Amino acid sequence: MDAGLAVVFAAVVAALGGIAVAIIQMRNLANENRTDHAMVQKRLDTVIDMVGKTSAKLTSHLDWHINTSTKEPRKDLKVKQVATRKKK
Repeated sequence: MDAGLAVVFAAVVAALGGIAVAIIQMRNLANENRTDHAMVQKRLDTVIDMVGKTSAKLTSHLDWHINTSTKEPRKDLKVKQVATRKKK
């Protein structure tokens, strides 16, 4: 085999091998990317739920302040004072 032809043959084999390795890595990266996105989506859903609950509690508390004309708090079954509640 001629030396020049051997170099061309080696370059073709290396190029095909490099393309095969790149395709395999891209598949693995796509699976890893899906997994990462699923984890981030779960965490975002948790944060959205927490913000929604906090928003509802804050709105309820602000409504209580707006509707209270005296400084003594009234007992209202619809409004819960979250700020004074202690965590268990």
